[in-house]
Amino acid sequence: MTSVKVFECAECKKKYIQRKWICSVCKHTEFHEKEINGEGNVYSHTRICISSSEFAHLTPYTVALIDLEGGIRVTAMVTEEVEIQDKVKCISNQDNTYVFSKFN
Repeated sequence: MTSVKVFECAECKKKYIQRKWICSVCKHTEFHEKEINGEGNVYSHTRICISSSEFAHLTPYTVALIDLEGGIRVTAMVTEEVEIQDKVKCISNQDNTYVFSKFN
Protein backbone atom coordinates (compact mmCIF):
# COMPACT_ATOMS: atom_id res chain seq x y z
CA MET A 1 0.00 0.00 0.00
CA THR A 2 1.18 3.52 -0.80
CA SER A 3 0.70 6.38 1.64
CA VAL A 4 -0.83 9.65 0.49
CA LYS A 5 1.05 12.95 0.78
CA VAL A 6 -0.91 15.82 2.34
CA PHE A 7 -0.11 19.38 3.34
CA GLU A 8 -1.15 20.34 6.87
CA CYS A 9 -1.58 23.94 8.01
CA ALA A 10 0.90 24.64 10.81
CA GLU A 11 -1.68 26.76 12.62
CA CYS A 12 -5.12 25.06 12.46
CA LYS A 13 -4.01 21.55 11.27
CA LYS A 14 -6.39 21.58 8.24
CA LYS A 15 -5.10 19.06 5.70
CA TYR A 16 -5.03 19.54 1.92
CA ILE A 17 -4.24 17.06 -0.84
CA GLN A 18 -2.66 19.82 -2.95
CA ARG A 19 0.01 22.30 -1.89
CA LYS A 20 -1.53 25.64 -0.85
CA TRP A 21 -0.14 29.14 -0.47
CA ILE A 22 -2.68 30.14 2.15
CA CYS A 23 -4.98 28.13 4.43
CA SER A 24 -8.64 28.65 3.52
CA VAL A 25 -9.63 28.25 7.19
CA CYS A 26 -7.20 30.42 9.17
CA LYS A 27 -5.27 32.26 6.41
CA HIS A 28 -1.94 30.97 7.73
CA THR A 29 0.83 30.50 5.14
CA GLU A 30 3.02 27.78 6.70
CA PHE A 31 2.37 24.12 5.87
CA HIS A 32 3.98 20.82 6.82
CA GLU A 33 4.18 17.91 4.40
CA LYS A 34 2.89 14.67 5.94
CA GLU A 35 2.11 11.13 4.87
CA ILE A 36 -1.24 9.60 5.79
CA ASN A 37 -2.63 6.10 5.49
CA GLY A 38 -3.66 5.35 1.91
CA GLU A 39 -6.90 3.55 2.86
CA GLY A 40 -10.32 5.05 2.31
CA ASN A 41 -13.90 4.61 1.15
CA VAL A 42 -15.46 5.39 -2.21
CA TYR A 43 -17.65 8.50 -1.95
CA SER A 44 -18.64 8.64 -5.62
CA HIS A 45 -17.47 7.14 -8.92
CA THR A 46 -17.93 7.16 -12.66
CA ARG A 47 -16.86 4.87 -15.50
CA ILE A 48 -15.09 6.58 -18.43
CA CYS A 49 -15.74 4.76 -21.70
CA ILE A 50 -14.92 7.51 -24.20
CA SER A 51 -11.86 9.61 -23.48
CA SER A 52 -9.54 12.18 -24.99
CA SER A 53 -6.74 10.87 -27.18
CA GLU A 54 -4.32 11.33 -24.28
CA PHE A 55 -6.16 8.72 -22.17
CA ALA A 56 -7.74 6.60 -24.91
CA HIS A 57 -5.36 3.71 -24.22
CA LEU A 58 -6.80 3.45 -20.67
CA THR A 59 -10.50 3.26 -21.55
CA PRO A 60 -12.65 2.05 -20.07
CA TYR A 61 -11.48 3.19 -16.62
CA THR A 62 -13.03 4.24 -13.33
CA VAL A 63 -12.51 7.57 -11.60
CA ALA A 64 -13.64 7.95 -7.99
CA LEU A 65 -13.76 10.40 -5.13
CA ILE A 66 -12.11 8.68 -2.16
CA ASP A 67 -12.65 9.75 1.45
CA LEU A 68 -9.41 9.39 3.42
CA GLU A 69 -8.67 9.88 7.11
CA GLY A 70 -8.90 13.41 8.47
CA GLY A 71 -11.70 14.48 6.13
CA ILE A 72 -9.57 14.54 3.00
CA ARG A 73 -11.18 13.64 -0.31
CA VAL A 74 -9.02 12.78 -3.31
CA THR A 75 -9.91 12.18 -6.96
CA ALA A 76 -8.26 9.00 -8.18
CA MET A 77 -8.29 6.28 -10.80
CA VAL A 78 -9.48 2.89 -9.54
CA THR A 79 -8.21 -0.35 -11.05
CA GLU A 80 -11.64 -2.00 -11.13
CA GLU A 81 -15.30 -1.12 -10.94
CA VAL A 82 -16.40 -0.02 -7.47
CA GLU A 83 -19.54 0.84 -5.54
CA ILE A 84 -20.15 3.66 -3.08
CA GLN A 85 -18.63 2.85 0.36
CA ASP A 86 -16.28 0.16 -1.05
CA LYS A 87 -12.99 0.05 0.84
CA VAL A 88 -10.00 0.97 -1.32
CA LYS A 89 -6.27 1.45 -0.82
CA CYS A 90 -3.75 3.57 -2.68
CA ILE A 91 -1.42 1.42 -4.77
CA SER A 92 0.53 4.15 -6.59
CA ASN A 93 1.03 7.87 -7.04
CA GLN A 94 2.74 8.93 -10.23
CA ASP A 95 2.88 12.60 -11.18
CA ASN A 96 0.10 13.39 -8.66
CA THR A 97 -2.19 10.78 -10.20
CA TYR A 98 -3.39 8.50 -7.42
CA VAL A 99 -4.39 4.94 -8.29
CA PHE A 100 -6.50 2.91 -5.84
CA SER A 101 -7.56 -0.73 -5.69
CA LYS A 102 -10.40 -2.46 -3.80
CA PHE A 103 -9.67 -4.50 -0.68
CA ASN A 104 -11.63 -6.23 2.08
